[in-house]
Amino acid sequence: MKALESLVKQEDNGIRVIVNGTVAEVTKILATNDLVQIKFDSLAAHESIYGREKLDVRYEDSFLAVVVKPSGMTMVTLGFMLPYSLCPDADKITLEPTSGAQEVEECLSIEDVCGENDSQDDEDHGLNISSNISPTLGQQNRLPCAVHGLEKASNGLVLVAKTSDIRASLLLMHKEGGIRRTFRVICHGAWAGSEVITTHELEHDRKNSVIVDPIALDADCIDAINVAMVTLSNEAGSLSTLDIVPRSPAMGVNIRRYLMSLQHPVVGDSGNTKPLKANRNKGLQSALVKVEFIHPKLGIPVSVSLEEPSKFGQLRNREQKACLRRQVNDLEELKKGGLDPQSSIYDRSTERPIAYMVGEKDFCGMRFKVTPATLIPRSSTETLVEAAIALARDRAVKILDVGTGSGCLLLALLQSLPSATGLGVDISQEALEVAHTNSALHGLTSRASFSIGDLEKLDSSRNLLQSFDLLVCNPPYLDASKITKLTKLYAGTEYEPPVALFAEKEGYDAYELLATCLLRDLKASGPNRVMARNGHVVLEIGTGMGQRVRAIFWFLRLETALKDKQGSESLKRALSENGRDSYVATLGERVEGTAGEDEDDEDPSDLGAAEADVDAFSWEFIVVGWMEWGV
Repeated sequence: MKALESLVKQEDNGIRVIVNGTVAEVTKILATNDLVQIKFDSLAAHESIYGREKLDVRYEDSFLAVVVKPSGMTMVTLGFMLPYSLCPDADKITLEPTSGAQEVEECLSIEDVCGENDSQDDEDHGLNISSNISPTLGQQNRLPCAVHGLEKASNGLVLVAKTSDIRASLLLMHKEGGIRRTFRVICHGAWAGSEVITTHELEHDRKNSVIVDPIALDADCIDAINVAMVTLSNEAGSLSTLDIVPRSPAMGVNIRRYLMSLQHPVVGDSGNTKPLKANRNKGLQSALVKVEFIHPKLGIPVSVSLEEPSKFGQLRNREQKACLRRQVNDLEELKKGGLDPQSSIYDRSTERPIAYMVGEKDFCGMRFKVTPATLIPRSSTETLVEAAIALARDRAVKILDVGTGSGCLLLALLQSLPSATGLGVDISQEALEVAHTNSALHGLTSRASFSIGDLEKLDSSRNLLQSFDLLVCNPPYLDASKITKLTKLYAGTEYEPPVALFAEKEGYDAYELLATCLLRDLKASGPNRVMARNGHVVLEIGTGMGQRVRAIFWFLRLETALKDKQGSESLKRALSENGRDSYVATLGERVEGTAGEDEDDEDPSDLGAAEADVDAFSWEFIVVGWMEWGV
């Protein structure tokens, strides 16, 4: 009975349930010996799927039409929707003003122009002309049908033939260049000779014709290029909005290939495009915005235009605002570093982090020297420092900073814990030199020392067998197998030391090595050990890594969870720092259950463009307490 009710409810999809010769209601209850018939109306089913929503029709007469294909819709789907969106017996023609005609609107009777109605036979007068719509070649034998194609990711105008003879005429015109199509695209970089304009000028397009480069790939497919506007971009430096007319029957892919060969790729995620880090998964920035042709039956010029997609303006404005914000931030950093913005040191045309240009970075209210040998301190890592300070409770603790880099973690802790002392270890001698400089800069040389050390061999170094009360570590945790993708996603990271960012085994290698070392130390007999009884380990981990990291440190006990201080501000201020979970644990017991499970974070690249820089990672933190093995 449930199956029958399900079928009955599908009646608007072409399914009819007939009981004893009568169409059944949804509430029909069957009786013994009822005769049940199930009928399927394919036409009704087709209409229920493709006829519910209508296409936006911008021009239509009895012979042809121009409709709008939304982005995300295939040409196959558009073809199925056409019969339900067009008027089968349109006898009026509405013409939009064109540049070559008087700016008036005309309504002409078909009989006035053509005389008698032409018969619509199924023959194309011997013409066998295929269009460039590869997905819909089979649909060209169905009327109405599209004359030219448009990629799924793109939106724009599509010319449609309603009769067989018009189909043949339009296909021939398309093949011979009789249909002029204008694509609007946004591409990376400032088009040569174009002036960058600012936000208040965006409402006014500036038309500048440029010469097609004859040696570029697919140059023979391009008829004309006009520069609509060039605007600032945080990542690309500039974005050019172009109106490009391909030579019929060239397609959008030919435009993208041409621009890609000139190092001005179209913004997008599909083939022959290049995404912006802050605009990933936002679709192809290309739209067919104008179609012009001479009506094959009426002999009059037809010009149909489509407004630019709203996402184009949103992208330009977002990129420009982000770029201006970044410029303000850069100027502040230059001022702190005592550098002139006009100095040759400052080069904003590259993605080199401003911290490396200045050679300094703020962290926990302190100023630290940084070089390409050290990771640039992130403000989110300040949560790790705060958690460690809370654990120390003003005691005279001994701190071990593993992978110290610039020494910012250790020195920030010592600055806040006057009775504490610490040792920072790193595998890079260059990084340790920077840490020594920072220690002297803040007057902490009497309480801070630094030496060469490897996180997987902590228990093998005699100078580390000091029974430290607190171990802090910000290990590399980005997946080394995705290094190319991640350095493209996060601007500036290609300038930082890879050993401080990337790890094997999907980013978990450093955690596994450290856990193995600590477990050996925990089992070791005798007083000489790396960690003291009831000491704590504080780790920074990548977003979504919490559960697996806790499994790696299975001999530790989860204690509590924290949020980094920028988590709540990130969404309000549209900064790149997303909400992150911090985990606090105490060693000794294997944790069961799902306490402190990770929350899904939004993609940082969705929150703005300036944000996709060196501060654009997502962090979580795990703090673990040290206890005796077996307790």
